[in-house]
Amino acid sequence: MKHELNTQDETASTPDRRALLRTGGAVVAGMAGLAVAETAMAGSASAAPGDPVVMGSVNSAGATATSLTSSAGAAPTFAVANTGTFAPLRVTEQAFPAMLPSLGSGDVANYDGDLYYTAGGTNGPFFGFVYTEWTASQVVPIIPTRVLDTRAPSGRTNILNPGGNLDSAGRLLGGHAIVIDLSDLEVGAAAAFCNLTAVLPLAGGFMTLWAEGVRPATSSVNYAANSVVANFAVTGVSGDESVSIFASKTTHVLLDITAFSVGNAGEQLNPDILPAAAASPSQRLAARARSGKLPSWTARR
Repeated sequence: MKHELNTQDETASTPDRRALLRTGGAVVAGMAGLAVAETAMAGSASAAPGDPVVMGSVNSAGATATSLTSSAGAAPTFAVANTGTFAPLRVTEQAFPAMLPSLGSGDVANYDGDLYYTAGGTNGPFFGFVYTEWTASQVVPIIPTRVLDTRAPSGRTNILNPGGNLDSAGRLLGGHAIVIDLSDLEVGAAAAFCNLTAVLPLAGGFMTLWAEGVRPATSSVNYAANSVVANFAVTGVSGDESVSIFASKTTHVLLDITAFSVGNAGEQLNPDILPAAAASPSQRLAARARSGKLPSWTARR
């Protein structure tokens, strides 16, 4: 028996798709009483022994047994084909490569650069995606670092586009945006954890912190004239290791970073900004064990 099945987006169950299945589908079968279930477009068709399959209807053989035998050799005894073209499903946790069921429990397989694992069980095997340091980020605290302070020339060195965006006192002009370089701190970070501060704005307004591209219609901090207002924010990091800041009204700006989201702190973060406690949890636990100062709850394990 040969089954030819095309991978397709099963979520596209629209009337147009059903019509395509009816017109493009072909069933070749030398048999009696075959049951074919499709989305009901009409009432049940008569399916007594010897009756043909009716396309576009629910066909039921009732309690009648249906069998299929053949001596056709290389020719297909039963073939189902669909001439429609659909975008293939991306391999995800819901649609795994066909080779996975052949693996044993506990095996890990590489498929198109992604790793998958198998696990046994009463109703297994079960399949899952293996998250690696490049596909599963961790939040790594750093020594709090000020990357922008427009009040002094030394605090403006990370601005990539100062020309035309700052006034004579170094303030970010209202209606303008500046791009802040983070490449001295990280490479390939997924996100930055920040404090964004407006210092003595000339008028009430807001600032927006974002990664790149079109500025989102959101605010990261709102401020009144002559105030000092800070707010915590999490933002993505652009592909060139930068973030952008927009101000609706002219103000001095501070940007402090306290953590990054990365896959591998040792390779993606400048070691100079990592605190002494940046050792892995297992290393820190081992150090405490050597000192005899294990946490009290470890005795209960």
